[in-house]
Amino acid sequence: MTRYKRLLLLAFAMLPLGACALADVASGPAPSLYVLTAPQVEAGAGASADAQLVVEEFSAPAAIDTARIVYKASPNEIAYYAGARWADRAPRMIASLAVETLSNTGRFPAVTGPGAPSRMDFSLSGDIRAFGAYRDASAGLGAGATKVKVSLFVRLVRMRDRSIVASRVFTAEAAGGSGMDAVVEGYDAALDEVLAALAAWTLEQSLAAMPQEAGS
Repeated sequence: MTRYKRLLLLAFAMLPLGACALADVASGPAPSLYVLTAPQVEAGAGASADAQLVVEEFSAPAAIDTARIVYKASPNEIAYYAGARWADRAPRMIASLAVETLSNTGRFPAVTGPGAPSRMDFSLSGDIRAFGAYRDASAGLGAGATKVKVSLFVRLVRMRDRSIVASRVFTAEAAGGSGMDAVVEGYDAALDEVLAALAAWTLEQSLAAMPQEAGS
């Protein structure tokens, strides 16, 4: 038998194995999907910013730029919760919730995500520096031993000249409890705190920058 024929037979022999492997993956149990919610922001009394905002999708390390839910087993090890996923990639989910939070303040004439067709005054961009659950080595095995940390580095950029108006790091932590639902609640609480602070800061910085825009 020629070498060509032997290779051809080997290729055909492997086809059923590949088909079985794909079928097993497709027929496996679907993961539970989770979503996070935008915080309820108290707008209160005060001035509104005459600024239209676009929220860019924040950059993130490959380990976070995924729909998998991060668990840091140690400072140098990243794992993921089995059988659980976010409904979208983490950076896209966070950007969408930031748009919703800023819109809910009622202090901006327009807040959109990337690719806005109209002219925008400012953009929010930045990096996701932390978005994961973890457990301190000294925390023991109690229900409050698991915590969630969210940290965003944010830049407010003037679109006209692409200059950075202000930048800041927003960080929050929350207890994750035990069980997947409790862990997701911890993610929700930590991200809520970050986004509420982000909304207040963005309004403050936009109000401070707009007089320069009006007088330019």
